[in-house]
Amino acid sequence: MRKHLFNALAPLAIFVVFLLTACQGKDSFDMNTRNRLFNDNWKFVNDSLPAAAEDPSADDTEWRTVDLPHDWSIEALPGEENEGQVGPFSIKSPGNTSTGYVMGGTAWYRKHFTMEPGDSSKKVFLKFDGVYMETTVWINGHEAGSHTYGYTPFYVDITPYLNETGQENIIALRVSNTGRNSRWYSGSGIYRNVHLIVTDPLHIPEWGVFVTTPEIKPDQAKVNISVSLKNDNPHNAAARVKISIKSPSSTEAGFTEGELTLQTGEKAIFRGQVLVSNPALWSPATPEMYQAEVSIESDGKTVDEYIQLFGIREIEVSAEKGFMLNGEPLELKGGCMHHDNGLLGAAAFERAEERRVQLMKENGFNAIRTSHNPPSEAFLNACDRLGMLVIDETFDMWERPKNQQDYHRFFKQWWQQDVEAMIMRDRNHPSIIMWSIGNEINERADTSGIRIATQLISFIKTLDTTRPFTNAICEFWDNPGTPWEATAGAFELLTVGGYNYQYLRYESDHSQFPQRIMMGTESVPKDAFGNWQMVEKHPYVIGDFVWTGMDYLGETGIGHTRYLSADEQDVFAMPWPWFNAWCGDIDILGDKKPQMLYRDILWDNSKLEMNVHSPVPEGKTEKVSYWGWPDEYPSWNWAGNEGKTLQVSVYTTGDEVKLLLNNREIGSSKVSPETKLTAVFDVSYEPGELKAVAYKQGEEIATKVLKTSGKPASIKLTADRQEIRPDRNDLAYIAIEITDETGQLVNDVALPVSITISGNGELAGSGNACPYDMKSFGKTNIATYRGKAMVIVRPFAKKGDIIIGVSGKGIGEGKTTVVVK
Repeated sequence: MRKHLFNALAPLAIFVVFLLTACQGKDSFDMNTRNRLFNDNWKFVNDSLPAAAEDPSADDTEWRTVDLPHDWSIEALPGEENEGQVGPFSIKSPGNTSTGYVMGGTAWYRKHFTMEPGDSSKKVFLKFDGVYMETTVWINGHEAGSHTYGYTPFYVDITPYLNETGQENIIALRVSNTGRNSRWYSGSGIYRNVHLIVTDPLHIPEWGVFVTTPEIKPDQAKVNISVSLKNDNPHNAAARVKISIKSPSSTEAGFTEGELTLQTGEKAIFRGQVLVSNPALWSPATPEMYQAEVSIESDGKTVDEYIQLFGIREIEVSAEKGFMLNGEPLELKGGCMHHDNGLLGAAAFERAEERRVQLMKENGFNAIRTSHNPPSEAFLNACDRLGMLVIDETFDMWERPKNQQDYHRFFKQWWQQDVEAMIMRDRNHPSIIMWSIGNEINERADTSGIRIATQLISFIKTLDTTRPFTNAICEFWDNPGTPWEATAGAFELLTVGGYNYQYLRYESDHSQFPQRIMMGTESVPKDAFGNWQMVEKHPYVIGDFVWTGMDYLGETGIGHTRYLSADEQDVFAMPWPWFNAWCGDIDILGDKKPQMLYRDILWDNSKLEMNVHSPVPEGKTEKVSYWGWPDEYPSWNWAGNEGKTLQVSVYTTGDEVKLLLNNREIGSSKVSPETKLTAVFDVSYEPGELKAVAYKQGEEIATKVLKTSGKPASIKLTADRQEIRPDRNDLAYIAIEITDETGQLVNDVALPVSITISGNGELAGSGNACPYDMKSFGKTNIATYRGKAMVIVRPFAKKGDIIIGVSGKGIGEGKTTVVVK
């Protein structure tokens, strides 16, 4: 069996990685420390002002004050609403269906700040985790840097442009998001965290610590630590590097130290080793995190400190064994995810990023593919902390465009810098198990594509040799006439072959390329059974990633289902007023959609689930789009359809299911893989109770009941957390439900409700899961969809209570209090 050992100097298809990873563990420090969250009190104007806006004397007193993260594309547009403009949505959007009918444009940010006396003689850097899209940064009127890719972090050295300590400094940013530059909702502005990094001239550069383990045994992990140093003093400097490793229980697990001498302007690397006894391994089930404390001493005093969290884990990938984590086989239950946070737009609030990961894990996913760009650092920190595997993706295009104004314009000049930023920031996250170099790249299989892929992989290997590579490869819909066999050269470069929507080729490709490791980098919900069968049947198919794990903004309605007459044609994307892709297993509020109930059975998250198909209009035929799902729901509320036959689909891991309506047996059916774990019944609708009972080898294993609700009677509010922090990066999500007199959800109503918020917080987002209800997006007067809606509140940076009220005509008011402490 041929081997590839990626963390060795020579390439040794088994892929083995032993990795101890580290990520900067604190986002916010006191003013006299290194890493200072810099999100508050930015001035903002959504206007293409003349270039003089970077001048320190420019008047910004009339500009809005915003706290980051901030996405201006999700904010209501100026002017009166009309048929072509609703909230943030406009029929004039350059991105049209692709970006969800939102507007971009050019806007400005400014921030006034003063350095403290203790910062004298320090090096000062301004770090942005993500700004969409083209950005230029000025400090006190001096251009300090620029950036073109909206998804990679960047930082600029602002030391030469700062005024004396105690004097005001002004940062100015011009951010441009113009033309058709994205295939999905991108958002606009400074939508991720910003930090001010203050260091001694002798310091660890940002992302300057890299930790690997060449050997992990049950009783000991060998930990190699690389610490980069930079001496910006006007003189040579001696440095003592100290590294202390703390266990998950905060006890010391190891220590190493050493000395270096750096000349003026020199960069150097300290390499040390620590032996960690009885290491607690990181995994999705046990995301154990250690802490590393790195300090730099010079002339008898500490001049820099770098605090990190890290995890120890072992990856092995082969065609014979599949994907192994810490020596155990693990099937990747994956979902592709875009970067937006639904009702919040692209704003990467730390709580919003954490909640997305929580929702995915609660629904049985163990892996996320960050389609099609690097995610926020907050997202990766959440994956580390909660135990979620990640495929970290670089680009959606290389040199050839998918839209005329997209990143392809900058690829040749900027790809290396952007890849370096991604790898350097992300290479220490235990959650990241694989690098993806692209998605459905136009030139993926021709000579230019092979050249670019080779360059990307070779360059990444100079920064990290501890992970496999993949590339999401699709059939040649963009190069008609090119046979699938032409992909061989592209796959040959990869550790794991990424297959987009090509699960039917796995077995034939394996017969031709038996050492190729395969993975479904994209699949559709209605092919869930076939895809998962391949994962369970063949070790060389290591996982499946559905498109998508959650609903997202843009690519409007690609997951639609419609009822069409014989002479009507279907469409790829749904037109105005659709703004949501509607193809996720989880909706934009975080609730399961019907297809997720089926996946729960495939993954054995549940023993029994049931959906009921909507009545098909007479003379119409149901058309389910490629990414769609039949028009069915877990509901027995079908008023007006009494006596009509409804199709009931029952999904189970059992071998037989029985269906009862109001205690009368409707029928029973055998269930097996041959029936795709599904039993289908035709039922004449009458209100009451529909009950499914699942059996296995004659024994009852589960029941599921759908009950007709009463009329709307009240509003139920449920906060995801009743206590949150006085932190502008924290949020509380309040679910709104319309219930009957017994408290049961009334899941067939769209009722108008009004939201009030008072006290120590403000509205951050609101709406419902409906993919075309623009009028309920981000407002205080919204409607429910299938009986549900949501309001998201953001606390002020102080302690106190937030009181949320939601009222509706004839159903009273629901109230809840969120405590900020």
